[in-house]
Amino acid sequence: MEPQEKFASKKSKQVLTMLKMGKKQMHAFLTGDESRLIAFLLTHLRRECRDLVRDIDPESLREMVVNGLVRARSHGLSSATDLTAFVSIMFEIAPNFDEQPDIRRALQNESVPRESRFSVMLERVSEEAWEEAERNRRMEAWFPELLAGEGQSS
Repeated sequence: MEPQEKFASKKSKQVLTMLKMGKKQMHAFLTGDESRLIAFLLTHLRRECRDLVRDIDPESLREMVVNGLVRARSHGLSSATDLTAFVSIMFEIAPNFDEQPDIRRALQNESVPRESRFSVMLERVSEEAWEEAERNRRMEAWFPELLAGEGQSS
């Protein structure tokens, strides 16, 4: 069993189960082609998270995916599998799930190699931490440019 399959959270386990394509296959297909990765994520979300994205217009959904990828990469994530799982968790749990202290600590843990941090985080973060992340959901985290504008006067 791969580390990513050992999620503490039931919802998070569902997200990984949705990622049916093999890591090597996905990486080869998506690496280096941002538009292909975005298209893959949009298809994945519409198929696997249909109830969560059904009422989101296509342009907004695309912007959410792009912003999710930026957020994932801010944690040093680069593999197609990690990026897909991160963005999927943003929809399933909360767009700001990475602000939860235990999750943030795991994503920033410099004692773990950068390419392993996400899977280690999935393996080690408790159910309680995931529940807290979900309770503290802030939908505006999807659109950081709006948050940045809040501090400016018009």
